[in-house]
Amino acid sequence: MLVYFESIANMDERVLLVNVLLIITIMIFFMLTLGISIFVTMALFTSRVSAEQAGNLMVLALVPPSVLTILFLREVATKLYDRIHIRWGAGYSISK
Repeated sequence: MLVYFESIANMDERVLLVNVLLIITIMIFFMLTLGISIFVTMALFTSRVSAEQAGNLMVLALVPPSVLTILFLREVATKLYDRIHIRWGAGYSISK
């Protein structure tokens, strides 16, 4: 009986670890795309526009990382989540 509860606790720890790793991966992806988007916006547009328009361009620089992160979540993260859980035997799935 004790072995059964230890295996359940071990499986719960694995599921928690997978969730944390996936969240960290998504955060890194968002920050990387955000940095690239802001850098490209600054390099291309800020030298030719006024200070008022530069602020608006920085707000627009937030759109591509948000869209790409949503696509990453829908396409890549769900498949990765399902594969890791199947491999580790947790039995959970979030696919459609």
